[in-house]
Amino acid sequence: MTFLNIDHLKIFTNLAQTLNFSLTAKTMNISQSAVSQAIKSIENELGFTLFNRTKRQVSLTRSGAAFEQRIEAVLANFDKAVIDSREIYQRERSNLTIGTTGTTFEAHLLPLIIRNFCDTDDQIKLYLETFNHNQLKQHLLNQECDLIFTTQDDVADTPQIHFTPLVTGYFCALIPQSNPLSAAQQLDLYNLDQQNLIMLTNDWCPPLQLQMQDQLKKACPDADLTYADNVTTATTMVAAGLGSCVMPNFITCASQASFKIVPLNVTTPLAYGIATLADHPAPIALKFIKQVQRYDSLQQKN
Repeated sequence: MTFLNIDHLKIFTNLAQTLNFSLTAKTMNISQSAVSQAIKSIENELGFTLFNRTKRQVSLTRSGAAFEQRIEAVLANFDKAVIDSREIYQRERSNLTIGTTGTTFEAHLLPLIIRNFCDTDDQIKLYLETFNHNQLKQHLLNQECDLIFTTQDDVADTPQIHFTPLVTGYFCALIPQSNPLSAAQQLDLYNLDQQNLIMLTNDWCPPLQLQMQDQLKKACPDADLTYADNVTTATTMVAAGLGSCVMPNFITCASQASFKIVPLNVTTPLAYGIATLADHPAPIALKFIKQVQRYDSLQQKN
């Protein structure tokens, strides 16, 4: 039976791309002789040569090229197995698992809330996971996490889930400061026609966001559409001046200097909060929700 060292295989796949021993050594942060030893070790195990070497050129042999094609998938599966298993281990060691979609709002407020919450009990082991809203809802139903931050419309049709509202809001347009529309006090959807618009992909759209984007497409037939696969990417693209984006006001951050948040002239009630299982939520999850509610009430008073 052949036993191959994973680290050696990663050196091999890198060298198969660079075809340069010194460059692979630099990339992998090892010595050039270590690269040579790793390749020699693999060749000894396999019983054939992986590279043709001359003083001027390095190239894959036909056997080496075939091996590289197949081992790439093996290494990708290995890395995924390690990541998935480590996440399960960390989740099992924690006594509170929180799901987020990685919004700017969460990125700014959650660190403060979590720090204050952990200060109340040094036995708390907290695990954070970030997925799209569909995956988070499924994780909650599968009891893979204790609570998730989400919008009310995302869980309204799921009786197994209880929703605790934290804030209400409205749809707004994130407009780069360089765009003249950023000076508006309010915008109608048709005002965004002939603009560069950044849309969220369906996986990252709760029902009302998806409906809003459909309305936006109809109202703006001449807009140039680009899609982002998460809220953070969409916000970053707006901040870079690549286009404007429509989303609920509570999932972005009002302190951005690179874009303006302009309310839209639409009447769609929105609510953002925390979802838990309706039956037998974890006591520590309920304790965390109370901590968030206290923090939220203090923020509103200030």
